[in-house]
Amino acid sequence: MERFRRTTLLDRAGLARGLDELAARLRPRLAGREVTIVPILGGALVFAADLMRRLPPGPVLDFLRIQTYGDAMSPQRPAAADWRPRPENIAGRTVLLLDDILDTGRTMAEARRLLLEDFGAAEVLVVVVVDKPARRAAAIEADDCILRLEEDLFLVGYGLDLGGRFRNLPELLALLPDENGHAAEVAAAGAAPSR
Repeated sequence: MERFRRTTLLDRAGLARGLDELAARLRPRLAGREVTIVPILGGALVFAADLMRRLPPGPVLDFLRIQTYGDAMSPQRPAAADWRPRPENIAGRTVLLLDDILDTGRTMAEARRLLLEDFGAAEVLVVVVVDKPARRAAAIEADDCILRLEEDLFLVGYGLDLGGRFRNLPELLALLPDENGHAAEVAAAGAAPSR
């Protein structure tokens, strides 16, 4: 991570505050309902674990995987599910659909459609760490988020990755782009040439 130019958007304390506030907003919406929490693998795992511990006991946990990015910094393929939840965990229930980011919206729109139409969820609440509408390409909005980001920044940490790396960083970082739109590397001043 040290090789990339970056800025911190939310440190550990900021994420903890955001999670506490998000959980407080969700508790009344989920009260008295049969709830299933469905994180989208793999970016939402860190978020799901932290959020679940802040909600009242009782929700069922299941998973969904829809991949579009691969190893790139922008979507490379259409959204398609290759890991689906158990139907009995979704049918007729309120689903809290979690992801690390709502960006173009293609992944989330397909996930929401799948849960409502194919699995018969009573309702699906879309909840993300970051809502980034600048690149929205599908007609979908977050029901709630920790951070709404108006800038089109590439993010890593707290579940978000670059080619599968940096999901485990305990803060949310923006990688600053170079002139070609790639993650800018820090110039190594006075560094010896590699051998």
